[in-house]
Parts: sequence; structure tokens; C-alpha cells
Amino acid sequence: MKYKCDREFIIKQCKEFTLLNNDEIEAIIDVAKILPYFNEGFDGESFIDIKVHDKDLAVVVAESYKKKKSIYVDSYLGDIIYRENEPAVFRSFDLGVTTKDIIGMSFDRNKKKIWTKQTVVPIMHNNNVVATLILEKILDLRLTVVPGAPLQRSPENEKIEELWSSIFGKSNENEALQLREGILIFDETGHLKYFNQRAVKMYQELGFKSIENQHFDNLNYTTKNFDDVLSNIEGTFSNNDDNRIIIEKSYDGKVAIGDKFYRIHIIIRMKKTVDVIVFIDDITEMRKYEKEVNSYLVSSHEIHHRIKNNLQTVASLLRLQSRNAKDPEVKTILSDSINRIMSIAVTHELLEKKSNNLVSVQEMLDKIKQNMISFVATANKEIEISVKGADFFVDSEKSTVIALIVNELIQNSLKYAFPNGGVGHIEVTTASDGKIKMIEVKDNGIGYKSGEKKRSGLGLNIVKAYVYEKLLGKLIIETGDEGTTTSFAFKL
Repeated sequence: MKYKCDREFIIKQCKEFTLLNNDEIEAIIDVAKILPYFNEGFDGESFIDIKVHDKDLAVVVAESYKKKKSIYVDSYLGDIIYRENEPAVFRSFDLGVTTKDIIGMSFDRNKKKIWTKQTVVPIMHNNNVVATLILEKILDLRLTVVPGAPLQRSPENEKIEELWSSIFGKSNENEALQLREGILIFDETGHLKYFNQRAVKMYQELGFKSIENQHFDNLNYTTKNFDDVLSNIEGTFSNNDDNRIIIEKSYDGKVAIGDKFYRIHIIIRMKKTVDVIVFIDDITEMRKYEKEVNSYLVSSHEIHHRIKNNLQTVASLLRLQSRNAKDPEVKTILSDSINRIMSIAVTHELLEKKSNNLVSVQEMLDKIKQNMISFVATANKEIEISVKGADFFVDSEKSTVIALIVNELIQNSLKYAFPNGGVGHIEVTTASDGKIKMIEVKDNGIGYKSGEKKRSGLGLNIVKAYVYEKLLGKLIIETGDEGTTTSFAFKL
């Protein structure tokens, strides 16, 4: 681990570039002394920056790198930091707030551009920002792991715990439960021993003057009577012998009474005695909302279906025009336009089958791959295209943008990376790190020089415009004799 906390250096830099007093400088030095602990806790690199007085600049005054697999070799002490390169640092200076999960770019040991994720924390003294602590770690497509869903407790058990703590516990903390649902508790003979005010109101709306001391069968609107409920218990016992609970999983239904709809959930609780707990939830408004949503979804699916068909019709007309065109340049322009149109159509094709407005990125990229494979076949090239990585979901607008970007990148590789035909490979990789998403398109072609004109045309301009303006993301392009790798990162 490379660790540099030079007290005299920090004091010298602060005196030269800032108006910080001695106590404020000591506050910075105190944090600098423990930078290695941040490396261990954050599993990344750490820096401290101070802001130049009366200028939109910052200066690095302390740094500490990881013991193993640090991405840095050279020291950045004394380097000038510009707002356009490190907006998160200046946000924390300006607002005095922590700025988390900011996408950044840096250079590794081999001077290759890499993605980084930054968290910037203001260092305070007497409520003033005196410096910023920057915690930085690498974002690697190969190392990104998408965490699985956390283990869920049984909803039934959670509901029981909430109910009994709210009714029989020391305090009633779950007001939402009391307000939303009617609750009835019957003893082992089937007679009502507890009810809440929500239940009273529900039964008054159904014509009951009073529900006090009523039997389960009189208040029950399901197809089961009390004996049926007790005899058809299909559940599991808890491991707590002092509070044995059986949950009846065999009944959780909905009933319609007049113009009202209710969801009924029945739970059996066995302690020293048997209690039958009935939750009654008025879902009339929910049912109305569901009908409205279903009507909207039908209309939405129809719209996406029509848009997809119209786009495919336009693409078919362009294909016909391309076949009749004599000029090779015209054919290329038409072919590019067809692929762009089809990449947009992919999003609408997926959305016409979805019950929400979210699209699986992996599913979308697979569709684009299939379209491109058809293009490869007609071009008589032996190019393999693969899609791999972590799946994540985006809305329809971002889906269309991503589809166009990836389409342009694959199209560029197909046109320029393999000029002499032969066998080639284009790999599309997706990765996710919390809210930060990354997509990489890599080919094993001939590469190109940074100033080469043929790869700086409309396609690359579309990629840059969409990454920066539509996704508010960042773009890295690396090329050489082993091929070209283009990756972009953005936040959802």
C-alpha cells in the first residue's frame, strides 16, 4: 500500500492555496492520518483535496493506495483538480454534502482508461468544509457481481408478529395495519372476542348494527364455516413451543358483496388456546384501479404493436430500395438506416408483451444480436456476436437509447474491424454496480488510429450524443492491434 501523509506538505499546500487557519489544517491532517483504514473499509483508493481560494480548482494533499491490486503507481500529490474532471469533489465543496456512487474515469498501471466509482465526503471543521475525502474504487465488467435478493421472512409470520404486537403488545406501533384492514379475532368456540374500528365500519356498511359477540359463521362471507377452518389446517408450526403458531395457507381469497370487493386472509394461532384471526381488506378501489390499469395496458400494448409494425414496414421499404440501388455508398447508408430502425423496433416489440414499462437489457441486446446476425449473413462475413453479463431493467426511453448506441457500436465493428472478411468476434457485456450500469462492446478486429476519419462519422457522433446527452453518462474508447473496446456507463 502506498500511503503518503506528509504533515509539512499538507501545511505548505494549505498555506499556499487556501485561507484555512491552523485548526482547520489540523482537522485535515487528522483525517489524513487514518487514510489506510478507509482503504481497507472501502476496498479502494483514498485521497484528500483542498479547494484553491477564489479559484475553481482543487489540489491533492494526501493519498493512500490499496495494499493489493491498486490501480495506481504514480503519486498525484500536488496535482491540480478541475471541476469538469471531478464534479463530485466540487459538489461536496459547494454544498457540504456527501456525494455517492459517481461514475469516474482514470488510468491504470498500463495507462489504460478504466471506469471508477467515487464517493466524496466533506471534511468539516466548525460547520465549514475544509477539504474533501475521495474514496475511489475500480468498476470492472469482469468483476462486477449482482447481489442476489435478500432472504425474505414469511409474509404470514411477519403479519402475525405485527398484529400481536399492535393489539396485545405494549404499544400500538402499526397504525397502518389498524387503519387499512378490518381485524376480527375469534376464540376456539368461534365467538368474536376482539375487533377493531375498521371492522365495525365495514360491517355497518354491510347492514350490521353490531358485531359484538357474534359467531364466526354469522360474520363470514367465504365458503367456509368455522368447523371447516379448524379441520382444514394446512400449515407449519413455529419452532417456539411457548408460542406455537399454525398458519392456514389453504385459504386466502377474495369475495364480492354487492358492489364491494374484499380480500380475506385467515390465520390460526395456537398458544394455550386457539385463536382464529381474520383480516378483511376492502379492495374495491384497488379493483377499480386494476381495471383502469388493465385497460391502459391493453391500449399501451396495442400502441407498441402498431409502432413496431410501422417501423418494420419502413425498414422493409428501405430494404427494397437498397436492393434496387446501384451506388455502394447509397446501399451502405440505407443498410445503416435499416439497422437503426430495427433497433428502435426491438424496444416496442418487447414492450407490447410486458405488463409494465420496463425492458430487460439482456433480452433487448439478444434481439439486436439476432438482427445483426442476419446482416452479417447477407454481408458474407463469418463474425460471431455474443451477449453476456448481468441483466438489469430500464424504462422504454432509456431502452431505445441503449439499443441505438449498441446498434451503432456493433455496426461500426462489422463495417471497419474486419475489412478483409475472415473470422471475427464481437462481444457485448453488461454489468451492474448498484445504480451504476455499464455496457461494453468489444471486437477482435484491426483497430484504428484515433484520428482516423472513417470511424468518426455519423455512427460515432450518435453514440457520443446519446451517451452524454440522453443517458448523462460517460464513454471510453480503447483501440489497438488487438481490436477496439468501447464502453459506456450511466446511472439509473
